[in-house]
Amino acid sequence: MATEIPADEHPARDRHQIQTLILAIAILSMALLAVFLTITAATWLNRYGFLHFPLGFYLLAQGLLIFIVAVGFWFIRMQERIDLARGESEGLE
Repeated sequence: MATEIPADEHPARDRHQIQTLILAIAILSMALLAVFLTITAATWLNRYGFLHFPLGFYLLAQGLLIFIVAVGFWFIRMQERIDLARGESEGLE
């Protein structure tokens, strides 16, 4: 029977998991807020045009997609920094 290691013995791993969780929650919150704001402001934004399309329609069709992809790349860069910081300090287990 294997003995379990108490959670107190891996503070670096716990800190890494908490930082990753906070980052994921921040990214999801930003994406959901952008979707919500764009949907609620779409009718007001449709008064203006962009490339012969109503601006609200264009933001919902293209702008959110571009934003989500950019946020995804930012998430990857930040996660790599978190992983690298842990890897330099104590090594990945």
